[in-house]
Amino acid sequence: MSTAKDKQLVINRVREERVDLAKVLKKHTGIRRIVEELYPDSAHFIFELLQNAEDTEATEVGFELRSDCLSFEHNGRPFSEADILGITDVGEGTKFDDVDTIGRFGVGFKAVFAYTESPRIWSPTYSFEIKELVLPSLLSDRSDLQGKTRFEFPFNNPKKPREIAYKEVEGGLRDLAETTLLFLNHLHSISWKIGDSGGGTVLRIEHTENHIEVLKETNGETTASSHFLRFTQPVEGLTRETKHKVATAFALEFLPDVKAFDPPAPIAKQMKIVPVPGQVAVFFPAEKETSGLRFHLHAPFVPELSRASIKETPANEPLFEQLAGLAAASLHEVRDHGLLTLDFLSVLPNKQDSIPARYQAIRTAIFDEMNNEALTPTHGKSHAPAKRLLQARASLKSLLSEKDLEFLVGDADAPLIWSVGATQKNTNADRFLESLEIQEWGLEEFVDLLTDRTSHGQRYVPHPPYWVSGPDGEFMKWLSSKPNDWHQQLYALLYSELASEGGLYQFRNSKIV
Repeated sequence: MSTAKDKQLVINRVREERVDLAKVLKKHTGIRRIVEELYPDSAHFIFELLQNAEDTEATEVGFELRSDCLSFEHNGRPFSEADILGITDVGEGTKFDDVDTIGRFGVGFKAVFAYTESPRIWSPTYSFEIKELVLPSLLSDRSDLQGKTRFEFPFNNPKKPREIAYKEVEGGLRDLAETTLLFLNHLHSISWKIGDSGGGTVLRIEHTENHIEVLKETNGETTASSHFLRFTQPVEGLTRETKHKVATAFALEFLPDVKAFDPPAPIAKQMKIVPVPGQVAVFFPAEKETSGLRFHLHAPFVPELSRASIKETPANEPLFEQLAGLAAASLHEVRDHGLLTLDFLSVLPNKQDSIPARYQAIRTAIFDEMNNEALTPTHGKSHAPAKRLLQARASLKSLLSEKDLEFLVGDADAPLIWSVGATQKNTNADRFLESLEIQEWGLEEFVDLLTDRTSHGQRYVPHPPYWVSGPDGEFMKWLSSKPNDWHQQLYALLYSELASEGGLYQFRNSKIV
């Protein structure tokens, strides 16, 4: 354990390294203004503190807002000398030495100086105050830390009155979204206390590896509960081993007759996946980034300096490619959970969706997976590759079974079966089905086959002698095997669809009665 003298030596050493930088910052005041105005919304430094806590592998953090100060505590790894160097630098941080950090103590932490002139840090290892953005001074240790690290930010920036600082930070704490914890590896609890008006907590609960619940409580009462089906995959292709992951997350909603989650019961009996405006996260939501999707994405992207959007850089391209593969692979697990239904198709991107160029690979990967793997819902409530499916009106699907289709248009190697059909045209589910390689085989095709195979006249066959007379024997045997009520259904269908326009005339030479 370091002695008080050792700690003083470390702080003095860092301070000496920062003296010249402090002079530059004092002379060029615009640098501080840029740092203070970097973020698109007020109190964004809340997310910087959460990121720093995540990097220390903290599992719990807490905020306490008072009229003149904000306090922040976490139970993660205490400060090292490298951390002190990082937090007192501008734009460097410690992230270059550790690929698993989100970006500790870079420019982002300097956003706190929009609110304070003198942030104070007490850690089990070092305690110090920072002034002039970069100059540390030793503080007396605290005996009440209980192994935690504590930050205090007095509202003493003369450019921002205390009342405004308090109001902005209060808004930032109250507006913490359920997606704040969704993609973090370690942090699962954020609590806050706001003056005398109570407080709240956001909790991440992992019911299973994929089923995540984020619970929000205010003054002891649950005010929001959001469920997600989240899929993750380690980042590929980095030169050093890393714990970073890419992830997708689908929003879940309770079925109409379900009021609360019952862990032992199958999730498909309780919830369905629903479309939401898809957020893109670099651990936390990038507010200005738009994917055009209806589910959430996360990757350790290189963000713009403000962290509000994803930077256009070749370094991010492999992450978009990996997200595309993960989105496609996750469909198999969605199916296995019993959630790949007709309703779920409305969550997936279709050809008519406006998708930014760098996210289009995700749509393409989903199309390819649905076309070639047993994932597309069928009329018979199973799943099959879309390229093996036929689409028609519900009335024809109810008349012709999958066995009938196998006889009428089947392929010996891969029998064709009916696709599920959207209940309404021009819905997202309908547009998605139309985006796949599903063949249309409707009443027109069936009537052509029916009139040809039952005709008393000459008809073409694809083998010698090529032209034959009279009905097809096998076809007539199939037709005669059907019960009377099936024939009544057939006649009713033909009459309702063809009679009004004289279409029944084409059966004048057919033996179908």
